[in-house]
Amino acid sequence: MIHPILLLTLASGVVYAAQDPCAVATASTWVSSKVAHACELNVPFNKTRSLAVMDSVIKSLQYYSLETWFLNSPNPLIPHHVNVRALLQGIQSTTATTGYKTDWDFNITDAYNKEADGHTLYVALCTEAFSWNLPFSIATLAQSPHDTTAFPTFLVNYDFPNAGRDGLEEYYESIGVHVRQFDGARILEIDGVDASTHLVDLATESSIFNGLVGSYETVNPRYVRLMSRYSADTVSGLFTQEVGRFGQRAFYPGADSVTVKLQLAHGGPQTVTIPWAATFAGSGSDTPSFIAETCLPPASDEAARKRRLDRRFVVSDMNERRKAVIASDDQESVRKAASQHNVVANGSNPVQPTLKSFGHFVTLDIYQLEEHPKVGVVYFEQFEPQDTTGANDYFNGISDTLFSGLTALKAAGVEHILIDNSGNRGGFIAAGAIALWSLWPNDLFPGFPAVFRESDLIRRQSDEAASTMNQNSEYFYGFYRDLNYVLLQNNSQFMDPAVPQVVNGVQDTFSHQFLDDFGANSSAVTNFTEPPFEGKDYVMVANSVCASTCSVFSSYLFQKHGVRSAVFGGTPNSQVSQFDGGVKGSEVTDYDSILFELETAGLQDDPEAPQPLPVEVSFTMNFRNAIPYIDKQDGILEYVFEQDTKKYQFTFDQFNRPQKIWEFVAEEFWGQN
Repeated sequence: MIHPILLLTLASGVVYAAQDPCAVATASTWVSSKVAHACELNVPFNKTRSLAVMDSVIKSLQYYSLETWFLNSPNPLIPHHVNVRALLQGIQSTTATTGYKTDWDFNITDAYNKEADGHTLYVALCTEAFSWNLPFSIATLAQSPHDTTAFPTFLVNYDFPNAGRDGLEEYYESIGVHVRQFDGARILEIDGVDASTHLVDLATESSIFNGLVGSYETVNPRYVRLMSRYSADTVSGLFTQEVGRFGQRAFYPGADSVTVKLQLAHGGPQTVTIPWAATFAGSGSDTPSFIAETCLPPASDEAARKRRLDRRFVVSDMNERRKAVIASDDQESVRKAASQHNVVANGSNPVQPTLKSFGHFVTLDIYQLEEHPKVGVVYFEQFEPQDTTGANDYFNGISDTLFSGLTALKAAGVEHILIDNSGNRGGFIAAGAIALWSLWPNDLFPGFPAVFRESDLIRRQSDEAASTMNQNSEYFYGFYRDLNYVLLQNNSQFMDPAVPQVVNGVQDTFSHQFLDDFGANSSAVTNFTEPPFEGKDYVMVANSVCASTCSVFSSYLFQKHGVRSAVFGGTPNSQVSQFDGGVKGSEVTDYDSILFELETAGLQDDPEAPQPLPVEVSFTMNFRNAIPYIDKQDGILEYVFEQDTKKYQFTFDQFNRPQKIWEFVAEEFWGQN
């Protein structure tokens, strides 16, 4: 039967027809997706501006370290074949000839989404001005963690802690959409397709037109990103239940409603159609102000340059600024607003552990289990603060908390440690290094060798950085050590001469391999002089969403110290998972940082230099590649598939309760103790 859920009528569109679409879309907290998307479509295509965008975006590819690697994957377990230059040149050709109907149709983002490396993303803020929402999320759940199959489950998400959905239920109730009665129902079909098949296809496509942002190179972690899962709000410091990209997206979902066929606990199958809702996350109150305040950068060149400077991290030097991180699912304004509302309807937070804490610092929690008191937990939510904590304070806090927490756990009789990286978005490379050196202070250096991609322009930048000793440049040799961990002394050990390589039949050049400099030994970052636990005493708990710095951290644990893993979730019938989800390119950079470096080197007017973009964007790319300790035949860490030790499915009792997961994993790996 068709459940009588009401959709917005065409009559509503008639009322709005004579009004400015953006004025209508921004007048209320929640509006229909049709109303919101009409605002996006009201921004006209500008050929001159778009051609300037394409010229600089293509020139920026010289900084993209993975371009030639992604032409053809060397690892069959990680199929990834994308020619991003050809995709962008195709958009450039259309821009120069027929053009596009609207600015929204001028879609560079979709080309970059196909990279799906987690670092590389171009988002014109015009296309990310709304948060698109459903009143339900999905979790793929099994009766037992050991089951080989699991089924998509309907979860009403109004009450998720810290989810920032104030007023959403009232909006849906006002249009006659009632979903609480379906909470916990099994989803049989989505838009007429078997639910599991539809979700796998959605994760595989990773397209802006299906509402996804490209992240990670394998299907499993993209599938998990669609799902609701436990996480932590790094602004409020509280645990939370992620809505998941099926129930909340940063891009127009490509359709204005979702039809699901449900199997209720009692009764036969029921089919319901639920419309998407949107809330404005940009600036402006009508189309002209929306374009001026959200779509375009500041009018003056000096104001734009000041904005680029303001966006850069203010810490002691470039060595600490380096980051490997991906964007969170929510736009920043939505996430920060959500953190102010931290109590669910019944006044409790089912996600928050009730365990004794042995330390908390911004994005790090340390516990001792109740049922397995010889097992402790170290939960790294990510490696970057989202609050006002300064970088150096953050680094010191991570080091101090790990030392005091692990020391106290050992004194309390703990013999084993679970490291939970589930949902970790990465962060400062220094923070990951501090964590690794705290666990293994005797290692020469906690991380992987790396290389930068080179071009004639990049070599000129490195020469200029060397001659001026420019500590605002990534290309200053003084920040790096050789593979014996001896500080580089000159540019000839680093960038010049370049190292020629042929990757997928393309002649390319890279720097010499180097290691990051975090001090002559571990005493600079930790009070540990001996490892607090052995490799066999650790198990990683993961859900495949462990990005960037987190992934390098996890890969190092696996490759150098044999740390085992317990991976939860993934596609319903998958038997194996990659516990760290890939995204191991070593470092991300943003477009403003590239422009800043060119300016400081006096190369901003070089013919090969990308220029300030005439639109407001969030534009990042993978900046350098990590070199693995194992499987070197694959060349870069990005293509090393670290398989899980044990694979599990989430259950109804576990998917939103990390404490339940931790007790289960302790039992699985160490039994009763």
